[in-house]
Amino acid sequence: MPGYHVIIQPEAEQDLDEAYQYLEGQRTGLGFELLADLTEIIELLEDNPFLFPTIYGEKRRAVIQRFRYNLIFKIVEEKVFILAIIHGSRDTQRWEGRK
Repeated sequence: MPGYHVIIQPEAEQDLDEAYQYLEGQRTGLGFELLADLTEIIELLEDNPFLFPTIYGEKRRAVIQRFRYNLIFKIVEEKVFILAIIHGSRDTQRWEGRK
């Protein structure tokens, strides 16, 4: 049973939708592959979000290696809030202000 409850914030959902649409435009099924990789990361976050390094204040980063997407999150008690899902080449200012 997972120890942490993962919550994807609305801005991160929008990021994910954009990433999915982009990848599906590149090749049909690629967006689903991103979702599968994301699911694996979420399972790790449910078990132990402290596996991932702190990068900006209280925010941490998990990387979806194959696609080079950064999953930016913070831990509050027993909850993990995913704040952003941004490609590694994107400007960090896009997510730094998210709470």
